[in-house]
Amino acid sequence: MLANPAYTGIVQWGGVEYPGLHQPLVERVTFDKVQELLVARATRGTRERRHHHYLKGLLVCGVCGRRLSIQRSKGTYTYFYCLGQKDRRNGTGCQERYVAADQLQAEIEELYERIEVPSDWAEGLELAIASEVANHSVDTSAERDQLVQQHERAKAERFKLMEAYYANAIDVVMLRHEQGRIATELQSIESRMAGLDATLEDWQEVMNTALRFATNCGRGYRRAGDRTRKLFNTAVFDRVLVRDGHVTEMAYKEPFELLFSVPKFEYDDLVGAIGLEPMTCWL
Repeated sequence: MLANPAYTGIVQWGGVEYPGLHQPLVERVTFDKVQELLVARATRGTRERRHHHYLKGLLVCGVCGRRLSIQRSKGTYTYFYCLGQKDRRNGTGCQERYVAADQLQAEIEELYERIEVPSDWAEGLELAIASEVANHSVDTSAERDQLVQQHERAKAERFKLMEAYYANAIDVVMLRHEQGRIATELQSIESRMAGLDATLEDWQEVMNTALRFATNCGRGYRRAGDRTRKLFNTAVFDRVLVRDGHVTEMAYKEPFELLFSVPKFEYDDLVGAIGLEPMTCWL
């Protein structure tokens, strides 16, 4: 089975991992999952029962960067530990201590409470987004007209090209070359025309949905069951770092990075400067 970190683009030398120059064959997440299976099945030839937890796959060691896995002690206590400790083939020598699952559960719950967006700020941002989209729609009308004209000119050029060919004014080699050029130009114009409105509308819908979620995420997470909490975490976080037994840092997925990475005292400034910059992440 997969055991060499070189598959992830990493080279080990003297017990230290370095980025390799070769192309990674698998993602690090997949590699860590395989190592977890290897660790579970390597203890004296016995096969351990696989444990599930809604935080599993989310937590990352803040010391060595490996995923945290789960272990149950005597069927009563549940702990998270760094895979770099128990991986016999590719251990990192990490000394990050075991952390009680109850503690990390509570810290993630508190995290959702802290990042919950005030409803008045969310309403202001939603209005700002709608205003920007409306203004941008007016601005894009001129661009749309220009693209329509370019599209008509390209089609007319294609028609004249065929006339020139039938009149023996150009040979078949020139015909094919010019046809390819015009086809590429038409495809580019049509793609830009299709994206003018669709991108804005999609972005506005996604942002408004994210805002509604963000104003209730603390209360919703607190009341949710394990399966729903798993869905929350998968949607919001890219990863959560744990160091010295505590949650220390988190990376958000789009579009929540825009909403949750801004301190609450900066909300008013963000509303005034939202613009349409976040739209680029949906293009």
